[in-house]
Amino acid sequence: MTDYWNLDAALAEETIVPARYSFGAAGVAQVLEPGSSSNDVQAGDKVDTPLWLAAALTRRGMATISLPEVYQERYRRRLNAGAECFNLKGRCPYFYDVGNKCNDFLQDVSLSAFLSRTYATRYRELVSKGLSTISGEDMLELQSKLSLEELAVFEAGRDAVARAETWARGARPRLAVMTSRKRSARGLLPEQPEPRQRVEGF
Repeated sequence: MTDYWNLDAALAEETIVPARYSFGAAGVAQVLEPGSSSNDVQAGDKVDTPLWLAAALTRRGMATISLPEVYQERYRRRLNAGAECFNLKGRCPYFYDVGNKCNDFLQDVSLSAFLSRTYATRYRELVSKGLSTISGEDMLELQSKLSLEELAVFEAGRDAVARAETWARGARPRLAVMTSRKRSARGLLPEQPEPRQRVEGF
């Protein structure tokens, strides 16, 4: 597993996804769903399960992963409307990672297209807002709605702006010093007195 040591990947796999169990499982229902009236999972039951467990069971043919509600059709238009129109952080902090991990099993072409389109649509808005000057209150409100993947993009844009401004402020004096050194090296500074010529016989 290439992302074994990646903390975000581990946290993403804690996301709860629906899984339909092909076999019964004794003594785990109330652990998976604390409000369950029974402590056993029956064959055919659909149970909310951590992604890492649902994925492991699906690989063994013991369960089948389903998409969480946030990926269903009724949410897709709202997601593509813009970053400020839907709170991804509250619904699914690792929206793109979880969607792709689920799709490893589902192989749903429409889901792949939806994830790509959603990211592209929201990415353009995030870059635009990240590179522009917005008030602190507006920035905090926007950040509170972004998935953690989107938040990384947004903060990278803000950081790029800050670095560019710092460079612009500090570049002029350094440029002047460099120019002076170049002129000196080329002999463009005031001429130095020429050495005396040797007189013959002395």
